[in-house]
Amino acid sequence: MNLNWILLCLAIVTGCGSSATPVTNFAQTPPVEQQDFPMDPARRSFTERLGFPEYIIGPGDVLELTLRDIDVKREEVTVRPDGNVSFSLLENVTAGGLTPTELDEALTTALSRFLRLPKVDVEVTGHHSKLVSLLGAISVTERAAAQMGQGRYSLKGKTTLLDLILNAGGATPDAQLDNVTLVRDGTSYRIDLQKVLRTGDPRENAVLQGGDIVIVQGASLRSKKVIVLGEVARPSVYMFPEDARVMEALSQAGGLTDDAVRNDIRLIRVEDGEPRMYGINFERLATKGDYRQNVALRNDDIIVVPRSFLGDVNDVITRIEPLLTVLLLPASYRDLYTTGGGLRVDTGDPAAGVDFTRTLPGTAKPAGEGDQDNE
Repeated sequence: MNLNWILLCLAIVTGCGSSATPVTNFAQTPPVEQQDFPMDPARRSFTERLGFPEYIIGPGDVLELTLRDIDVKREEVTVRPDGNVSFSLLENVTAGGLTPTELDEALTTALSRFLRLPKVDVEVTGHHSKLVSLLGAISVTERAAAQMGQGRYSLKGKTTLLDLILNAGGATPDAQLDNVTLVRDGTSYRIDLQKVLRTGDPRENAVLQGGDIVIVQGASLRSKKVIVLGEVARPSVYMFPEDARVMEALSQAGGLTDDAVRNDIRLIRVEDGEPRMYGINFERLATKGDYRQNVALRNDDIIVVPRSFLGDVNDVITRIEPLLTVLLLPASYRDLYTTGGGLRVDTGDPAAGVDFTRTLPGTAKPAGEGDQDNE
C-alpha cells in the first residue's frame, strides 16, 4: 500500500516537472526602444568608434596639431567654413566631418609623402561648430571658469538633455522636469525627464545635436493669454506665466511646420489703444542665438506664423479675422482688430515711433521698457 502511494507521488511530481513553464529567455526580450528624435547627420556631435563616442570636427572648431619629427612642431588652427585646414607642408586637408583620430590618420598618411614615419597628434581645444540653446528654469551657481545658467552651449561629444541641464547648473526648485521641450528643426517634442530620474529609463533622455533648443518650464502662475496662429502644429489660445517669451509660445503650439516662413513671424498687440505689428526672425533666434528675437509676451498678444510674405497690419488682420472669431476672443477686443476705420498703418513718421514690419530692436522691443532688464 505504502509502495503504491510513493509511486503515485513520484508520477505526479514527474508530470508537473515536464509541463512547467520555462524561464523567460532574457536574450530574446526586446530591448527598450529609444523615443524617436530624428537626427540630422550633418549636425551630430559624435560618432561611435570602436564602441566609444568620439567628437566630430566641424567648421569653427579650434585644433591643436602637433608634428613630432626631429623637432616638435605645434600649431593651433581653426577649421575653415569649407571644413578644411592647412598644416605644415599640407594645404586644404579635409577636417570637417572627421573625428580627431581620423584626422590624425589622414595627416599622418599625407605627411608620409614628405617625412619618414611622421607622428601627429590632434586635439580639439575649442568646440564651436555645434551649439545648443538652453532656456527656462535653470539655476545659476558660482563655478570658476565655467558657463552657467541659460545661454548657448557647445557640444563636445555625446551629450544628452540631462547632461546639458546638469552641466549648466541644474534646474531651479520650481522646474517642471516632466514638461521639458526640445525644439529641433522647427518641431517641438515634450519630454519627461522625471521618468529618467525616477527609473533610469533612457527613452526620454534625448541625445542633442547642433541647433537644438531646450526649454525647461517653470511652475509660475499662468496669467497671460496668447493666441498662436498659422503654420504651427497646434494653432490655439494658450496661457503662459508672467515671464513667458515668444519661443515658449511657439514650442507650446507644437513648433513650426515645414511651410512656415521662419524669418517673418509677426507679433500683433495693442499699444495705446491701437494694434501694432512687429516682425520676428525665428531663423536668427534658432541658428544665430539672437535672443533679441525672443520677445517677452503680453496678455492678449497674437503670434502669426505665415507660409508666405505678409503685408501691413491691415492685410494680416483681414486674413486672421475669421480665426479670431472661432477662437472666441472677447468681442470688444476682436472689434478693435477688425473694424475697418479703427486701423491706422504707420507711414514711417518718426513721431509715430513704431514701424509695423521692423525687426524687434534689442533695446526697445515691444515688450516694453520694463522688460529690458530681462534680456
